Formats: sequence, structure tokens, C-alpha cells
Amino acid sequence: MLSTSTGDALWFGGAVTEAARRGAIGPHVHVRLLCVPPAEDDHSGITDAVRQGLRVKVTDRKIETSLLIDRRLALVPSGDVNGAKGLLVVTTPTLISALAESFDPRWDEATPWELTSARPDAFEQSILGCLVGGMTDDAVANRLGVSARTVRRYVNVLMARVGARSRFELGFRAAEFGWLPGTALD
Repeated sequence: MLSTSTGDALWFGGAVTEAARRGAIGPHVHVRLLCVPPAEDDHSGITDAVRQGLRVKVTDRKIETSLLIDRRLALVPSGDVNGAKGLLVVTTPTLISALAESFDPRWDEATPWELTSARPDAFEQSILGCLVGGMTDDAVANRLGVSARTVRRYVNVLMARVGARSRFELGFRAAEFGWLPGTALD
């Protein structure tokens, strides 16, 4: 198990992604990358990490950059009062356990990258807006100039994307993810 978190410019994720691309990470190694929401121009790097098999989640909580490898080794950035940056290699089991215990709950509560990056397009947002407004599938279809079957297909895709089991849950998740104007829930 390889776990990494990144909260600043020193991004282990890029190095780990490159290692995966080169085949240096075996198929039995599970890689988890926890990061803060990236700037728009960093999305391709995260998407590349996912393509290389890394599991990526995003958190709004402040996190410190670290890399844990099989709970046997940790890499943590270090700096001194003069601003010099270095890398601290941790092999002490007690310290590694503490880092893992800090990482695991944050990982569990973080949002999978696929959900944060897969924002609905304009058409899907139109469907969501109509549904939240209480419109039936037929009324949505009429307004958007498509068939009710097409509306149902898009609703099913959106529900699958957020793991919703009902239309109500889809509306709640859409608000939670900020997919509807002025509705992001904290």
C-alpha cells in the first residue's frame, strides 16, 4: 500500500504517477493519493495519475504533504527557518503508524476524484435544474427538445456518477458537489 497526501507545491503525486507509468510500481501495490483541490491547470496531472492506476481523493481539509509506503517507510518534507527544503525519511514504526492514523480518516471522508472532476456539462446541468425545480421527465424533455427517454437516460447516468439510489439523493448530491448554482453544502 502506497499512500500519499499533498497540500502544497511539493507534489509526490507527479513522481508516483511517473513511477507507475514506468512500471516501477507492481500490480500488487495499491496507491492512494489524497490532495487538496488542484488549480484548474493541474487537473490533467491528477487525471493522468488516475489513468496510471492511482486512487485519488480530494479533501478541503488542510493536509501536510507526505508519502507512506507499505506502512514501513514515510517521506515527509522538511524545512528550516531559512526556508531550505529537504526530505525526511521516516522508518520508525511508531511515527509511521501516527502518519497512517492521520491519513486514513481523512482518506475515508474525502471525495473521489472522479466525482469532483466529472462536473455535469451544460445539458446535464439543465436537466438537474429542471428536476430540482420539480419538473417531470416529460416536462423536462419538452423544455429541452428531447425525448423523455433521453432525459431518463441522462438522469440514470448522473445517478450512477454520484452513487445515488434515488432522484432525491441525486438532487442532494448535486447540491453537495456544487453542481447547482448557489447550492454547495458544507
